[in-house]
Amino acid sequence: MVIGQSMSIVDATTLAPVEGVVLVSAPRGVTAISDAKGHVELATFVGRDWIVTNHLGYQPDSVATKAAAGAVMRLRRKAIGLEEVVISASRFEEKRRDVPEQVDVIKRREIAFLDQQTTPDLLQNSGALFVQRSQMGGGSPVIRGFEASRVLLVIDGVRLNNAIYRAGHLQDLMTVDQNAIERVEVISGPGSVVYGSDALGGVVHMITRQPRFRDGGGIGTSGSALLRGSTANSEKTASATIELRARRIASLTSITASDFGDLRQGSVRDSRYGDWGLRPFVVRTEDGKDSVHVNPDPLMQEPTAYKQIDVLQKLRARTGSLLHTLNAQLSTTTDVPRYDRLSEYARDTLGNYIPAQSEWYYGPQKRMLVSYGLEAERSSGVFNRARLTPSFQWIEQSRHSRGFGSSRLGHRTEQVQVLGLNADFEKRFAKHELRYGAEFYGNTVQSRAEREHIRTGEITYLTTRYPNGGSSMNSYAAYVSHTFEASEHWVLSGGLRFSHVDLETRFADDRGYQFLNGSYAQRNSAVNWRLGAVWMPGRQWRITALASTGFRAPNVDDMGKVFDSQPGVVIVPNVDLEPERTMNVEVGVSKVVTDRLQAEATAFQTFYTHALIVSDYSFNGQDSIDYDGTQSRVTALSNQKEAYLQGVQGRLTLVLCKPLIITAGATYTYGRVRTDSTDRPLDHIPPVFGRAGVQWTGKRVQAEAYVLFNGWKRIADTDATPGSEDNLIYATADGTPAWYTLNARASFAISSKLALQAGLENIADVHYRTFASGVSAPGRNLQLSLRFSW
Repeated sequence: MVIGQSMSIVDATTLAPVEGVVLVSAPRGVTAISDAKGHVELATFVGRDWIVTNHLGYQPDSVATKAAAGAVMRLRRKAIGLEEVVISASRFEEKRRDVPEQVDVIKRREIAFLDQQTTPDLLQNSGALFVQRSQMGGGSPVIRGFEASRVLLVIDGVRLNNAIYRAGHLQDLMTVDQNAIERVEVISGPGSVVYGSDALGGVVHMITRQPRFRDGGGIGTSGSALLRGSTANSEKTASATIELRARRIASLTSITASDFGDLRQGSVRDSRYGDWGLRPFVVRTEDGKDSVHVNPDPLMQEPTAYKQIDVLQKLRARTGSLLHTLNAQLSTTTDVPRYDRLSEYARDTLGNYIPAQSEWYYGPQKRMLVSYGLEAERSSGVFNRARLTPSFQWIEQSRHSRGFGSSRLGHRTEQVQVLGLNADFEKRFAKHELRYGAEFYGNTVQSRAEREHIRTGEITYLTTRYPNGGSSMNSYAAYVSHTFEASEHWVLSGGLRFSHVDLETRFADDRGYQFLNGSYAQRNSAVNWRLGAVWMPGRQWRITALASTGFRAPNVDDMGKVFDSQPGVVIVPNVDLEPERTMNVEVGVSKVVTDRLQAEATAFQTFYTHALIVSDYSFNGQDSIDYDGTQSRVTALSNQKEAYLQGVQGRLTLVLCKPLIITAGATYTYGRVRTDSTDRPLDHIPPVFGRAGVQWTGKRVQAEAYVLFNGWKRIADTDATPGSEDNLIYATADGTPAWYTLNARASFAISSKLALQAGLENIADVHYRTFASGVSAPGRNLQLSLRFSW
């Protein structure tokens, strides 16, 4: 008898409960679904012979009904399959196999196993993206040769890109706690039909964990905790999550605190570039006087240390057919040293070091987001599903710098407030899926600056980074998309979006760049489209074709910023900018062989017009000006005539046997700016990069050995124009050398509640820098983590 009894379903490797497993009786007729603790009541299965399991992420299994009571079923994960559901491609759930875009998904169990320090580290070690770094406390993702303001970051359906996202390298991704993320979906290629401006290269959509409801009465509690330490930067991280569940209301709280010390680089160096990346000196300031000291350990990149705290609070409630979600996020750091600037130096005639900077750091990077989600479902009418998401964001960033020997420390602070509203609807009928919606985002930017005397505290004038009269940027959009499942072999889709962006800045500086004083406004509109097809001639083949356009309107950073991109080069505003546009075509093919081998490849060509690229400029007839005491060449963003990008991405998964899996992937991108003579390299284009690994899973144990690699980025393929973001100043005379690292990690489930993880990264202790980065990557890094759940 099984009346009143239950069984449990857990992951065979981690022993963690598996929620959402569908159990079907054999003979058919009875179904049940496992709850948040993996439990399933068996009373309804009386009189049935077998129980069969079904879950998108796990291999099917079965158990005799008579043996099920009190049993624990251990399910093995699927290594191959396109049946998983993705959200980012259309803002609503749909099967990945029906989407013509390339979508890489990093699930929570992979996030936990990779066990990285930050979200940029997670993306880089997953192999899905290339990540640039100017300091340890940052990480700027690159998709198909587009970076920073040309890649859209989204969290829980709310765009993070704001009016001061710059064309250079960004550190904003670090403000998202990877311990609170449920999954990351990376869309490669233009996403402007669904997401609007900025999604030229692609979209990184981070979806945080959701509190789960309790099926029965009363209140259920669960939680988890993480303790982690790493040797390369003396990392100490503690993270805790607490979940409260009732039938109609649920809560999830996540808090992570991290302390990162100075970063040690690898000791095994290329003999051709023996001192490249070394930190031979440090600056000390005593009684207001700077002095240079020999660094006792040149492998230690001082200063790179910082601390960070991240908080996520979610509340969900069910009222009738409506679902309400309150989502609050807060992230803050200590000061984050800008290591690339602090490592710059010259030498005098005696060979002594003359640092360029004594101080250069970002102030606390603060991000607050509050959003409310209202979801409704109904069986008839103009929609079957609707989602309304009003949101508010508050962001503060600051930059602080002081030249070597100077007595004055400059402070520049920016505050951005963003009001947002997304309204998305879905209607399904027959073989059609219609999705439509509207969007509004309103940005206000305030910028202030001052210069402080480090001994007396005297405050004096300093030019602001953005117009000191304030700036605003408002965007309005409406979209519609349609998917038609023409047959079991064909899925056709298309979409259209209209976007309008208003931008206004006001310069009111009576001491600095008075030639700009006054108000400047832009009004930009765009219509974007996409057409896609997925052809599945047989169960084992999938062929895709996609054509789409992208759009990015100039923002406050583009039109209103004055800053030095590198010593001796200053970028000034250009109020005559036009929107950037892309047109992308791509084809993809994937093949599954007997559920043991899956190979997929995508080739793309992107035509990039009105590209905003830094070039020589002048004002008042001058090609150089004094900026912060340095005579600097004048440059500005301008719309170049045309550029193009092309490349290929490939992935391979091979199941040698049930516990042993080989994975490999690589991405190659080529980009050029067209000129009247010889086309020149487009900046932000990474070298070929990828990841390959061998993973073994067994009862309680998961282990992987993997290689991360980058090819050469030669000088001939690097943009050497003034103000380029390729940062030749931080490379060798030949460019950025190729590199690879050997890495290994393992996880052991001591019990269903306790797991131990260990990782050894860059085993050979190789010294390397990722392309365009101003800080060397970690050397050999031993990482130990303890995870506890209840």
